[in-house]
Amino acid sequence: MNVDVMLNQALTSVGLPAYPNTYTGEQLEYLTWNYTEIPAVYAERAPRAARYLIQVHYYLPHKEDPSAKKQLLRNALFNAGCTWPSIENSSESEGQHWVFECEYANGGGYYGQT
Repeated sequence: MNVDVMLNQALTSVGLPAYPNTYTGEQLEYLTWNYTEIPAVYAERAPRAARYLIQVHYYLPHKEDPSAKKQLLRNALFNAGCTWPSIENSSESEGQHWVFECEYANGGGYYGQT
């Protein structure tokens, strides 16, 4: 499955709006994601799969309790085939910012060939 489709399905299942890379809207509670794509599983000098290092960013106001949504996000990512995510608190003066980091692998056929 395409990593963007997988992430969109997993993240929106928790009831929050989710956007790749950047969100420029008005909502105060939302998710964004980004990832690094690494070729993997080489055969005949060519990669046969991709490994993704994923970051999901959960933003919300300071006054909100993130506990329930954090657990839902962990479970959603894990159930979508990602490794169990680590979570870092990157909050700042403008609001809470929680960063979920996990990995996802995708293979089948010659990676990168169109």
